[in-house]
Amino acid sequence: MNKAGKTLRRSSVRLKAIGSGHTDLNMVISQLKDVRSSAKAFMMAQNTAVQDLLKWSSNCENRAFQDVFIQLNELNTLWAEAQRDFTDHLKEFSSQFELILEGEKHVDQARNRLNSCEQVETKLRKELKKAAKKSQSEEVRQLEMRLAQAERSRDLAQLEVVDRIQENESVKMIRVKEGLLKLSESYVELAHKCNVIYDAQKDIAHEIPDVHGKDIHEVKYTGTQATRQAVSRVKDLLRQYRRSSYNMIPSSTLHGEPPPPYYPSLSEGACSLSHEDNPHDAPPNLSPSNSSREISPTGLNLPNASDVENSPTNLPHV
Repeated sequence: MNKAGKTLRRSSVRLKAIGSGHTDLNMVISQLKDVRSSAKAFMMAQNTAVQDLLKWSSNCENRAFQDVFIQLNELNTLWAEAQRDFTDHLKEFSSQFELILEGEKHVDQARNRLNSCEQVETKLRKELKKAAKKSQSEEVRQLEMRLAQAERSRDLAQLEVVDRIQENESVKMIRVKEGLLKLSESYVELAHKCNVIYDAQKDIAHEIPDVHGKDIHEVKYTGTQATRQAVSRVKDLLRQYRRSSYNMIPSSTLHGEPPPPYYPSLSEGACSLSHEDNPHDAPPNLSPSNSSREISPTGLNLPNASDVENSPTNLPHV
């Protein structure tokens, strides 16, 4: 994306967010989508380049090139799959912030209800004051009843705001932490797969005969079996890879290791950060039935009720 187009897009996001607020959060969501689309564009450009190399090599009268680029095309297919998985994780990470934005909107709605209740209460107080001056007892009594009801509505709205803020802050911490952990794991996974795939590509490239100081007519290509074995090894390693192990060893050699952490999507009411024994020893319980609205993470300013993821073949003549 060129600089001008990027500037226009970011400006458009800011304009759309003016009415609803949360400009910074909207910018985060927009930029994460741009990261994902750029990653997909890079993957597609790589695929196109490899296909062009394969087409070029197939038209060359050089068996070494033909075999090597056929195998490199196999490796590229594996690399493209790894990148697709990575872009899926980018999408999951972005979706966490979309859900955070929804939570912020729910807080805004609660605050708007509180403001509305406060306005009604203020209006009734003014009307009551005027009626008291006129000594109209019946009107005063009715206004006092309406005012008492408005005060109760305001108190309930105030408690809802406090509850929504605490719940939202807890859910935000869960979403951000889990999102960052899964995104970090996906980067590590992509790096490991990249290392395995391109180490194999280097080994395959070494099978191209060295012609320095040799007669080209005497050079033979004997790497067919080796290149196929290199690709086969990569497939096996990728098949055995486990994200939680952070290495490319068979999963059968890993004893007693739990699977990667995974938590279902949070529901609107799930906000618990607490555990019965030690909150750092276990993942948070995100079940709506066990949600807690009383825990404030250490160091986080939350309001209270008072503060409203090899057969030898001769090379052709050159």
